[in-house]
Amino acid sequence: MSFQPSARLLSLAAAWAGLSSLPAEAQLAPGTQLDPVLVTATGYPQPLTESLAHSTVLTREDIEGSQAIDLPALLAREAGLQMTRNGGRGAATTLFLRGAPSSQVLLLIDGVPQTRQDATGSISVENIMLDQVDRVEIVRGNVSAIYGSGAIGGVIQVFTRRGNGAPGGDATLEGGAYGYGHVAASASGQLGPTRLAIGISGQQTEGFSAMDPIVYPAANPDRDGYRNSSGSASISHEIAAGHTLALSLTQSDGKLAYDSAFATPVDVQTSQTRLSTARLASSNQFTSDWQSQLSFGWERDDSRYVETGTYGFDSQYISGNQALNWNNRYALTPDWHISAGVNLQRQSINTDDGFGGVYAKSRDVNALLAGAQGRIGTGSVQLNLRYDDIGGVGSKTTGYLGYGLQIAPQWKLVATASTAFNAPPLGYLYAPFFGNPALQPEDARSAELGVQYAADSQYLRATFFVSRVRNEFLYDPVSNKFENIASTDNHGLELTYNGVLGKSELGASLTLQDPVNAATGERLLRRAATLASASLWQPIGAWRVGVQGAYVGARTDNGGVTLTNYSLFSVLAQCELGRGVQLFGRVENLFDAKYQTVYGYNQPGFGAYLGVRWKV
Repeated sequence: MSFQPSARLLSLAAAWAGLSSLPAEAQLAPGTQLDPVLVTATGYPQPLTESLAHSTVLTREDIEGSQAIDLPALLAREAGLQMTRNGGRGAATTLFLRGAPSSQVLLLIDGVPQTRQDATGSISVENIMLDQVDRVEIVRGNVSAIYGSGAIGGVIQVFTRRGNGAPGGDATLEGGAYGYGHVAASASGQLGPTRLAIGISGQQTEGFSAMDPIVYPAANPDRDGYRNSSGSASISHEIAAGHTLALSLTQSDGKLAYDSAFATPVDVQTSQTRLSTARLASSNQFTSDWQSQLSFGWERDDSRYVETGTYGFDSQYISGNQALNWNNRYALTPDWHISAGVNLQRQSINTDDGFGGVYAKSRDVNALLAGAQGRIGTGSVQLNLRYDDIGGVGSKTTGYLGYGLQIAPQWKLVATASTAFNAPPLGYLYAPFFGNPALQPEDARSAELGVQYAADSQYLRATFFVSRVRNEFLYDPVSNKFENIASTDNHGLELTYNGVLGKSELGASLTLQDPVNAATGERLLRRAATLASASLWQPIGAWRVGVQGAYVGARTDNGGVTLTNYSLFSVLAQCELGRGVQLFGRVENLFDAKYQTVYGYNQPGFGAYLGVRWKV
């Protein structure tokens, strides 16, 4: 079948040709800041306002304007997202998305899954810095039918910077509270059919004592500092019209001093974590109808923990994943596309916990996936199916069905239903002493109803969601093993708004939810029923000044302890000094709020920061 593609189809095809991860090189077209291109919701580029999933795109401009230091800080004010951290920067961090913990939220870096396989089941999100990040996409809700295991709460995809336009570069120097220092430099550009980008950065903070001495008097009272050095590089070359080869590399090294409750005040605890990813991809427009992409991704999380004292140890955890993907999209008509692909993964863990728990395990995860997207009158349809075969665990089939009805030029109604699953990490299955090879995957079923308003510079999205997770993994103190012993429910309302009124830029989000244990009705640990944020930016001459606020409701922690609600406010400013020089600064926790996200662990108070950025 042949046809003349529409201008819209040609623009999206052009976007696809420049992409390189499922697809990893998504770029904003000039002048599309209001409606940027979103990739993660379908695996293919589409305007954000056409996404059926409740999604967010944070561009490089957003990242620089936020002055966020790491990925958790950037995400903490987004709808449905809540952060907990065992101390200061670099400490173990959990991101809850719609009440789902990090183990149920899939993180991708340039399309490569970050699937840590040790007994924590979490990811080292605290070690992902932002200097080399071009954009971040957040897709809320079950999308296992596209991505497989781990996407119960949603998917967060990080895209590193790429070379575009004339060669140029930038450099950043920043310092502030708690002995914080930050330097970064990058260069990028396009030379004919070749695009190049490279960047490096370093950060350090002297920090503060992570543990509250009233709760944990045995903890070392010294300051718990953190250092990070990161880098990324990418190269892509258009070998012929519509055919591009791309290679991307990232690495982050984090070194942390932390506190332990099982120690004495003179004992020392340190950790080192190296996150590495690599991806090689071939994107091919074989015909005007057929787009194809073949890619190989590799990731490794290498962590070491050393503690002194009576209960001291030296442990190491090496988790890895290699993934081969072949994805194809075919245009049946200008309004209908079908897709099909194969995903082959090799997941592994090699561990010595320092107490005799030594093991090395691996498994294959093979998947087939298919989808269809199109329009019926004023409505849009998305259908995805995926079959996963997980070595040693079994097979799972997941589906996604969504429908969006354009009831007016600015208004759209959305309804979706989906299933998802989360395979147990290898550590949950095989770790000595507490692994359980009989564990079954967590299952989830979700539904959403939403309404969207998008016109000119205004964007509003409201989504009502319900979700149930069965066979949830919990550590059972009776059997001393991980067991499938829980089911959880969550339902709620998400609101997001972004707009421009006069010269003022406004943003706001509100999440009302009820994540509970389905059997007991009790609120899940550390999850708030109410999350809210708001921001206001105002240009004043050469300055751009902003105020940000965030609210997190009360939560219950281990032992029945209630963590009180808290509000955080920040003031930010940036000034263009000319010749590519920008001065920026911020005050975090303006009113010096005292709060904890994990019981007994301190959080930073008032802090001021100042930096300068130079672009050529």
